[in-house]
Amino acid sequence: MTAAKKMKELLQRQGLELERMGGELGQPFDKALSVLKSCKGSIVIFGFGKSGAVGAKLASTLRAAGRRAFLLDPIAAFYGEAASISHEDVAIAISSSGESDEIIRVLPWLKKKKAKIIALTPSGRSSLARAADILLKTSLPLDATDNFASYSTCVSALALGDLLAMALLYEQDIESGRTSRSQAAGGEAIYTVEDLLATRPGNPVAAGDMIFRDALLEITSKGLGAISIVGADGALTGIVTDGDVRRLLQKSQGSLANLFLTSVKSVMTKSPKHVRRESTMFEALKIMEDNSITVLPVVGAKLEPVGMIHLHDLVQLGLLKMNPSVAAPKASPEQKKAAANTAGKKKKKTAARK
Repeated sequence: MTAAKKMKELLQRQGLELERMGGELGQPFDKALSVLKSCKGSIVIFGFGKSGAVGAKLASTLRAAGRRAFLLDPIAAFYGEAASISHEDVAIAISSSGESDEIIRVLPWLKKKKAKIIALTPSGRSSLARAADILLKTSLPLDATDNFASYSTCVSALALGDLLAMALLYEQDIESGRTSRSQAAGGEAIYTVEDLLATRPGNPVAAGDMIFRDALLEITSKGLGAISIVGADGALTGIVTDGDVRRLLQKSQGSLANLFLTSVKSVMTKSPKHVRRESTMFEALKIMEDNSITVLPVVGAKLEPVGMIHLHDLVQLGLLKMNPSVAAPKASPEQKKAAANTAGKKKKKTAARK
């Protein structure tokens, strides 16, 4: 048997083992999740060697879920660093054997401080499992080589740990009513449109009776390519974009004086698409993509404009790379026509040179 075939078989066996573990998820997992959700202190993760590497990944994922979590070397903990642990903290101990001396020596202190202990280890008879408040069983090694590499045990511990963190993230979605994490990635897990506005304070706004010339100057000075138009109550009623300006200039046929003195409410796009300040950045990106627009007013609770975001802002953050299924806004009919005219002119010039 070739190495590739043997490793394929190992992966298949590991897949079946993870599937078995998934079928056995139940009360212990729910209890562990409840303990983590109610934790008022920090989530302290203990692991030594390869289990420590798993613990570092778990700590990172838990921090992404908004929890205070860190990996504490059990040796450093034994020699004094565990003194900061209190009854408000939760300990997650990861061990391939459940008998690691480095982990076992810390358990009495955790018990003394009445910190809840969640154990990720294969055997329910191990010292770690017996000392823990909650046991989440990881996989036993499939063979001697697997045991030496701690492959199955670490993969299953990583899976269980990340499932706990993901469950916390899904709980946040249910509580806040935000977009499902299956539709999001990267920065969306933390940042909202309002967070983006904090670094881009420009907010071009005009009353409906402002003349077109002054609105054009405001669009130019803010550099966002558009201006929000508000009514007497301060709520968003329309928008004028760079594209609108170009189309109006084309239609004016030289009577710029009349155009410049026209009120913006008579030339604006009414009831424009907008996004709320508490929305995620991916929600803003989807609105742009669905409506083939590149600029989006941001509104508050009373539909008052509080800012404006541009597609370029989201591109700079790498959101298009994170979610390749969301394409950039499609070209408008006017843009397609202009592109076709440009292409035609280039062909004529090339033919003339020949």
